Amino acid sequence: MRPPIVRPGPGEAARPLLLRAAIGLAATFLAARTALPADLTGPCFDLRGRVVEPLSPPIPLVPGHDSHVFGTYPSGVDWAAGRAVLDVPIESVLSRLLDHRNVKDMTRTTLTTTVLDRPGYIAFHLVDVVVTLRALFLKVTVPWTEAWAYALVDGAPQAPRRVVVSYQKIAGTGHIEHQCGSYVLQARDDGTTDLSLYEEVKADRRSAEDTRNMHRGILRSLRRPPTLAEIPRN
Repeated sequence: MRPPIVRPGPGEAARPLLLRAAIGLAATFLAARTALPADLTGPCFDLRGRVVEPLSPPIPLVPGHDSHVFGTYPSGVDWAAGRAVLDVPIESVLSRLLDHRNVKDMTRTTLTTTVLDRPGYIAFHLVDVVVTLRALFLKVTVPWTEAWAYALVDGAPQAPRRVVVSYQKIAGTGHIEHQCGSYVLQARDDGTTDLSLYEEVKADRRSAEDTRNMHRGILRSLRRPPTLAEIPRN
């Protein structure tokens, strides 16, 4: 007797096709980004105005998986992009992105955040970063300053639907020649959050793969359960 033929249901049959299509779109995005130049002559954003678009279009979502691509521009600027669905509401993701300890390696970093009031933004921060590097008996500190601007694009401050976060290095160490990036937070109807990440950087001892790995670490941080201090009290 022949074994029964098991045919996949409509959703099961479509899933590999969707995955291949998403991976194909990501590969197309990768080729397009690698071919583009990166301007090192000025800032990435004019934060004197309201920035509501990310520095680079989000890469496609891959169903059931985080998506990451990375590469290097002809100018030598490394870049990485990521996209993921987080099983937490957008308010939680935004709250954690407002705390810069969630996007830095705090084992070797100290931060000082200055909160400014800027028209068009729900938050605007100047972040002084100092990274301490140790080699044998030497200790070297590397300081720089970043500007972070949080624009509410859709929804209300108490119930955001879409937020675009823009950041860039504005002063400090010559070891970082160029650094800027974007986060795009989009609320989904099921209470989860679609998050896109992009950063481009030209810095000593920093590769595009390093930035990809940084994005993975940030996603882990954003997914961790909230601490008692982060749980709102009625």
